[in-house]
Amino acid sequence: MAVQLLEEWLLKEQAKIRTNYRELNAISVREPDIIFIGDSIVEYYPLQELLQTSKALVNRGIRGYKSDLLLQHLDAHLFGSALDKIFLLIGTNDIGKEMPQADTLANVEAIIQEISRSYPLAQLQLLSVLPVNESDSYKGTVYVRTNAKIQALNQGYRDLAAAYMNVQYLNVYDVFLDSQGQLRQDFTSDGVHLTIAGYAALSKVLQGYL
Repeated sequence: MAVQLLEEWLLKEQAKIRTNYRELNAISVREPDIIFIGDSIVEYYPLQELLQTSKALVNRGIRGYKSDLLLQHLDAHLFGSALDKIFLLIGTNDIGKEMPQADTLANVEAIIQEISRSYPLAQLQLLSVLPVNESDSYKGTVYVRTNAKIQALNQGYRDLAAAYMNVQYLNVYDVFLDSQGQLRQDFTSDGVHLTIAGYAALSKVLQGYL
C-alpha cells in the first residue's frame, strides 16, 4: 500500500512539473541553445553554476522518469526553433523498475527519431547511464540496479548512437568509478544520485561538448 501511494504521489509530482515546463516553454523570453532532458539526475543538475558557456542552457529533467514517460511527454521537455544540442540522460529508473533492456532501447530510439523529425539540425548527446554504489549501506536506494546491468544498457546505447548521424554517445560512466568499480562515495548522496562534487566531475566532461 505504501509503495502504491508513493507511486501515485510521484506521478502527480511529475504531472505538475510537466505543466510548469509547458507553461515556461510557451512564455520563455530567451530561446534555448541547449536543453538537458532526463530523470532526477538531470533535474537536480545545477547547470548554470557549473557549466561555462554563453549559450542558453535549459534544464527539463524530471525525477523518477523512465524512458517510456519521457517518450510519452517529450513535447513538455523540448521547445525553441533553433536548438543546437540536446543532452539526454535516462535509464537508471528503467533498470530500477526492471524494465526489459529491449524496451528501454526501443523507447530511446523512438525518442531519437522524434527529436530528429522535430529538430533536424540539433545534435543529440546520449549520455551513458551513471554507475551506482552497490554497497550494503545504499541497498534501499540502489535496489535492483547493478553496474553489470548498467554497463549492458550502455553498450546498447553505444550501438544505437552509432546508427544515427545526429547522435553522439558520451561515455561518462568511467569518470565516476572508484578503485572497486563502484560509484565513488564522495560523488553520491545515496548510491544513485550525485553530490555537488559528482556534478562538478560530470561538468568537467561535458564542458567540451557544449
